[in-house]
Amino acid sequence: MRIRLYISSALLVLASCSADQEELDRAVPEELLPEPTLMNVIIDLQILESQYQFRYQRPEVYKKALDSASYFVYEKHGTTREQFIESYDYYATDIDLMFLIYEAALDSVNRLATSQDQQP
Repeated sequence: MRIRLYISSALLVLASCSADQEELDRAVPEELLPEPTLMNVIIDLQILESQYQFRYQRPEVYKKALDSASYFVYEKHGTTREQFIESYDYYATDIDLMFLIYEAALDSVNRLATSQDQQP
């Protein structure tokens, strides 16, 4: 009986610690990018990566060049790679929200591609 009490107590403590950890993981970054800005950065990064993918086909060939070029995207949106990653990680803790952000980004990329295809 005493062992069950210890095990129950230990599980309760572990559960409360993991809940505290989840709250810490969800802490809002000091320089959180607004959702629309995050989405615009994602759009530009996806377009940039697709250009490198089309040209070089193998990620190991273009990874360093893509990483360097991505800094221009961050600069365009007035952010840094670190701020983008912190914001991305924050929003990624809400799967439904991240799905909506990516869905909107994909829709925007598809609209851009369609408009490019329709130009003479």
